[in-house]
Amino acid sequence: MSADQRRYRSMVIALHWTIALLIYVQLGLGWYFNEVLPDHSPQQKFLVGIHISVGLTLLLLVLVRIGVRLTHRPPPLPTGMPGWERFLSQAVHFVFYVLMLALPFTGWALASGGKNPISFWGLPWPRLPGVAALLPDKAAHESLQHLHVYVLIWVVVINLALHVAGALKHQFDGRPVLWRMVPFLKRPAA
Repeated sequence: MSADQRRYRSMVIALHWTIALLIYVQLGLGWYFNEVLPDHSPQQKFLVGIHISVGLTLLLLVLVRIGVRLTHRPPPLPTGMPGWERFLSQAVHFVFYVLMLALPFTGWALASGGKNPISFWGLPWPRLPGVAALLPDKAAHESLQHLHVYVLIWVVVINLALHVAGALKHQFDGRPVLWRMVPFLKRPAA
């Protein structure tokens, strides 16, 4: 088997799909409690608590994923891939890592500036140091909330679209790659 035909490690595949699923859950939860539920309702407060716990779970999983990425090289990209596609693939992955850290940290910062204690699946979670002093300022809080709720989310959506489009393009252009990350797909015959 050549180097560009290797599958990702099982742990990486599990982290990839768990993180992907939780990102979609977060997008759905955030949309639902911001756009559908009445502000300050008990249902909204309940879902915000779940959103915070899922976000902190994502943060922990992403830190594990970064550790695995730093200690285990991923399989190389398929041979014959043009340089611009290699660059775009690497850029999209880099942006994902930045976003997967920025979103939980901005959410943690928002929760740290609130009046209520932070709960992680019912357990106490510490406030982000130094944030409580900054966020009583209404303009700072609104700016951080705008960054978390609108700017970073749209960058995630665009990046997700690029990631999926790139994987599907390669799947059907003679350099299939999905089998490397999708557990039930078999490696195509050479």
